Amino acid sequence: MNRLKGPFASVVAVCLSIMLLLSGCGGSTADREGEKVTIRFSWWTNPTRTKMTQEAIKLFEEKHPDIDVVMEYSSWDSYWQKLATQTAGGGAPDVMQMDGSQLRTYVEKGQLMDLSTTDVDTSGLSKETLELGKVDGKLYGLTTSVNSQMFIYNTEIFKKAGVSFPEENYTWEDLAEMCVKIYEKTGVYGMANEMEQTGLLSYFARTKGEELYEGNKIGLSKKTLTEWFQYWLDLQEKGGVPTAEENASYNHNDPSASPFIKEKTAINWLFLGTDPNYEQSLGKPIGRALLPEWGNDNKPYPLHGAMFWSMSSKTKHPEAAAKLINFLENDPEVAKIFKTDRGIPANDENMKIVSESAEDETIKKQIEFMEKVKAVASPEKLAPPGSSEIADILKNLSQQVTFKEITPSQAAEEFIKQGNKALSQG
Repeated sequence: MNRLKGPFASVVAVCLSIMLLLSGCGGSTADREGEKVTIRFSWWTNPTRTKMTQEAIKLFEEKHPDIDVVMEYSSWDSYWQKLATQTAGGGAPDVMQMDGSQLRTYVEKGQLMDLSTTDVDTSGLSKETLELGKVDGKLYGLTTSVNSQMFIYNTEIFKKAGVSFPEENYTWEDLAEMCVKIYEKTGVYGMANEMEQTGLLSYFARTKGEELYEGNKIGLSKKTLTEWFQYWLDLQEKGGVPTAEENASYNHNDPSASPFIKEKTAINWLFLGTDPNYEQSLGKPIGRALLPEWGNDNKPYPLHGAMFWSMSSKTKHPEAAAKLINFLENDPEVAKIFKTDRGIPANDENMKIVSESAEDETIKKQIEFMEKVKAVASPEKLAPPGSSEIADILKNLSQQVTFKEITPSQAAEEFIKQGNKALSQG
């Protein structure tokens, strides 16, 4: 056998070494130019969202023929059960839809990629919007859409009662007086007793300069919590909200069974995006209003990330995953497909496109309302691990207060005690 000798042999050896080195660079071979890759994408859904998302993915694959997307979707509860199993076993989807209540939990488990280290394009989002998906200064979730809290109200009942929401900033006391007056003039309760709603409690706290959570602890003072429980108890006694027995019989999460739809209440608290369902079920025009003290100097109004796009830290195809996130977040054609299904588009240009192309006046009203919110809002803090139990704690204590089994002060103490315990075990 002939062997290479001398300088020529050295040159060949160096070339071979370089070729081997280059062939091993870049981790997975999946993102090599010209080679087709497959990535997995998961989201929680309903029939309408499934159809919209499938249409968007079909368009993505047409524009990116080198990438196949395997779609995985399920209902809310099933989604989180499945995702927990997948991530624990090292089989997380490359791209996943994420919720603010879960984002920090998955970050602390090391399951999500810092998107600022990828090719994900964030130029279409404001600084405030980007903050919504950050944990400890790193971007783990790209906000698909923004959302916030609101009141809707029955315009006919308001007219009969001779009341209206102030155009300018107003107080919690103003709201209470409005609810009582509606009841006195019409026999209809001003609104349901929302004592058990963590979202509204969080907002109430912000108007007092506090936060529901501070790190992994309850951030509310006993004073603020006592005021919260007392506020709704006083309204109950004055007729501004239903009796304890009536309120306990309501299904607050089902628009079709809501006391607002049955015209037993004139005002309803909710998150923007669900308002069209209530308007359709009511069969009458509704008004939309900002919450009390929206104009305070400390900007208490929460800018809420409706959903997020996140990337698995274990993905073998970060370039393909980044392309998909970019497409879902920034492509104008996708914005027209999604409309406001996932909330008001976080990308400012896409929000304008959806508003201008919308045939449904309700969508335009939603976007107009969100623009009002953006002008006075500040980013909402992400919930810590263990926060999923807080809603049940508040609900149980609220029921005890409304039935006068415990005092507002006792409820405040218990909320802090039980809440901190739940968060410490999160």
